Amino acid sequence: MNLRWFINHLASLISGVVFVVLLAGMLWFLYDANKQLDAVLEELKAQNAELHDLRVSKTFPSKENIEWVKRDRDNIRQIYEAMREVVTHPLMRGRDLPRDIDFQILKQATVNRLAETAVAQHIKTPAEFQFGFSRYKEKFPCQNPVLQDEACQRVLALLGKQLVTVEKLVNLLITNEVCSEEAIVAIRRTEVEPGGEANTDALNNSPISNNSSALYQTYPFELKFICDTTVLRNFLNGLMLQTDGLFVIRAVTIDTATVKLNTLVTPLGSGEQPVAPTTSTEPAGEERARRLTVTLRLDLVEFAPPAPPKPHAVRR
Repeated sequence: MNLRWFINHLASLISGVVFVVLLAGMLWFLYDANKQLDAVLEELKAQNAELHDLRVSKTFPSKENIEWVKRDRDNIRQIYEAMREVVTHPLMRGRDLPRDIDFQILKQATVNRLAETAVAQHIKTPAEFQFGFSRYKEKFPCQNPVLQDEACQRVLALLGKQLVTVEKLVNLLITNEVCSEEAIVAIRRTEVEPGGEANTDALNNSPISNNSSALYQTYPFELKFICDTTVLRNFLNGLMLQTDGLFVIRAVTIDTATVKLNTLVTPLGSGEQPVAPTTSTEPAGEERARRLTVTLRLDLVEFAPPAPPKPHAVRR
């Protein structure tokens, strides 16, 4: 084999090399395609197995699952009803007030009645005290701004509820033996209509939660009064035991002060011996007592009555 032979067969040699390279490329391509085919077949096999499992399995939710859900729902409803019966009180209902003048008449009668009771029990109140409704001392509700019929009815209903609640709270204070040294300083409530001039009776940053979808609704109030420890204890106990509504105390602020109580010196009768002086440093005829200035923030909580069950649609 010499150079002349290579030269004579150069074209054949180049053709052979090209053929070998192309054959190797085709073989490699075929090998890679077979490898990908195996992966696709394995994935298809897994999906077929999953499809087979879905076809032979029971449809979810099964009848047993539905029965479990119904039993759980009934159990939860029974537990909720039991809790509601334990913690709920009768709803605080006011009188029907179809017109703004009806509220004004009822408000004035309530304020006069509470003021007379306070005077009879020697309870001090501020001059011309409106028991939390000073906004309506001379003005009517639904007038500033003017509210339409439906909006005005909602305002009047809330005002009626607040009025009957304040009356019950004040009567509870009075019936707990509040003596002449005590006083009702202020009563604040959440404003139920927009607008109006700022007044000291407004309980700011404490809105009424009146969401129809909520399980309960809250109506905030704030009382400020002066009493002693016994009266405060009796009043707090009365909130739980002597009122129709359910009241939740949110905050209590107490300032303590010592006051002088003037007492009369009783003259000695015939044959009585003078009492030996005590070690007290108080001057004769004076007695000191502790007075509490209490600011009580509380909510009237009312649980929404259960909604009537919806009638099931009859399929035809």
